[in-house]
Amino acid sequence: MNPKKPTPIPQSLADVEGLMAQVAAADAAERKITAQMDAEITRIRERYAAALDAERAAREAAEEQIASWAELHKADFGDRRSMALTHGVIGWRLGNPSVRLRARVRADQALAMVKARLPGFVRAVEELDKAALLNAYAGKALSDAELEACGLRIAQAERFYVEPKTEEAAE
Repeated sequence: MNPKKPTPIPQSLADVEGLMAQVAAADAAERKITAQMDAEITRIRERYAAALDAERAAREAAEEQIASWAELHKADFGDRRSMALTHGVIGWRLGNPSVRLRARVRADQALAMVKARLPGFVRAVEELDKAALLNAYAGKALSDAELEACGLRIAQAERFYVEPKTEEAAE
C-alpha cells in the first residue's frame, strides 16, 4: 500500500497565485489536447460514415423483408414466438402492457368514469411544494421557527471552487 503523502499548504497569497497559474496552464493544455482528440475522432467518424450508412441501410432492408415473410408465414412458427435459423433468430416480442384510451374517448372522460366506477385506481398525489417554500423563505414570509415547527429547515452548502481564466492561458 502506498499511503498518500500530505499535500503541502501554501503559506502566502503569492504561493496561491503560483498554484493558480499551474491550474490555468494545466486547464489550457487539457482543453488543447481534448480539442485535438475531438478533431481526430471527427475525422475517423467522417471516414467511416458512408460505409456505416450503407451497411445500416442494407440491414434495415433485409430486416423488413424478413418481417414481411414472417407475417405471411406465421403458421411456420407453430405455437412458438420465435424461430432459430442458421444465422440468427427471428420472432416477435411482446411489449410491456399499457393502458390506452379507446377510440373517441378523451382522457378527462376516462378519468371521470374511473372515479365513478373504479375509485381505487385514481391517484391523488400530495407532496411538498419546495419551490414555494424556498420563495416564501427568501421573501421573509416564512421564518426558521415556522419551518422548524413543521419539521423542516432550509439548508445551503458552501463549496470551494477554482476557476482558471481560459482566455489568458493560450500558451
